[in-house]
Amino acid sequence: MKKYNIILAFALILFSFIACEKDEDKVYISGEPTVPILQTPASPNGMAFIKDDADEMIEFSWTASDFGYQASITYGLQIALTDDFAGAALLFTTQDLSGSAKVGDINAILLANELIINEEATIKCRVFAMVSQNSDSAFSASVDYTVTPYETLIDYPVVYLPGSYQGWAPDGADVGLLYSYEFNDVYENIMHFTDDAEFKITVEQNWDLNYGGSGGILEQNGPNFIVTAGAYIINADLGNLTYSITATDYWGIIGGSIPPYDWSVDVDMTYNGQRQTWEVTGDFVAGDFKFRANDGWDLNYGDTGADGSLDAGGDNIALAADGNYTITLDTNSKTYIVTKN
Repeated sequence: MKKYNIILAFALILFSFIACEKDEDKVYISGEPTVPILQTPASPNGMAFIKDDADEMIEFSWTASDFGYQASITYGLQIALTDDFAGAALLFTTQDLSGSAKVGDINAILLANELIINEEATIKCRVFAMVSQNSDSAFSASVDYTVTPYETLIDYPVVYLPGSYQGWAPDGADVGLLYSYEFNDVYENIMHFTDDAEFKITVEQNWDLNYGGSGGILEQNGPNFIVTAGAYIINADLGNLTYSITATDYWGIIGGSIPPYDWSVDVDMTYNGQRQTWEVTGDFVAGDFKFRANDGWDLNYGDTGADGSLDAGGDNIALAADGNYTITLDTNSKTYIVTKN
């Protein structure tokens, strides 16, 4: 029995020693880690840029965070439009106390958040620090920056719409295009045909692989698509070999500023599928105008308050001086841009 007690006592001492040793090795993460502080670029104009800077880098730096022990800390920089950082975009992560982001990438985030091109806006930036995916992050205070997004065009994959409206030339300069906005097999655009028309879809600017169809089914070398005059949303899924052609509104401008300068005739706008906006360029005079659909007043837009946002049936939009203008209408965001060329 004595031998058994001696062994048991020795085991308890050994367990106690091991337990103490493990306690010494334990790592305790501070409940209140030192948060990083975003230091550069300076606010509010340290993120100023123009389109020519698209390939330039903007440098960010911050102070170190401390979680109460020696650890490998990962930092990340977030951009958002609101103080709660809902829907924040992550610019980059790093284990250094500085990092950089390309101007073009920042601008793309601004456009994705539907900020208005060439109009100043305020965005929020903050740095987070974390030691693992399973622990809470430490966030810096938010810093405000003034930015002005610029227009950029995305090179979407395209297919072609040769037809009677342009001489059946898939390689023609005026051939219609369908765009794959999600970079997949689905292509779409809005086409406005001023007369009845027939057309087909070609994968390249030749007739080697072409599609027609009927009843919503695409067929290689199939029958022509036939439409009456009007505007249509044309959608083609080359993966599933389906299509749809749906009538939609077409847009124009009318007013005292617009030829013939007496509110009697619309000047049609052209849908730019790459920008997904309606556009028109022309010589206009000082005065005012409105946007309207389908050459009628049932659906028209003005700008009550002259704030750049459109209001159904709103006030006339003023042009201050004669000149050559490009006028752009975004029916999705209900905004417009008037640019004097």
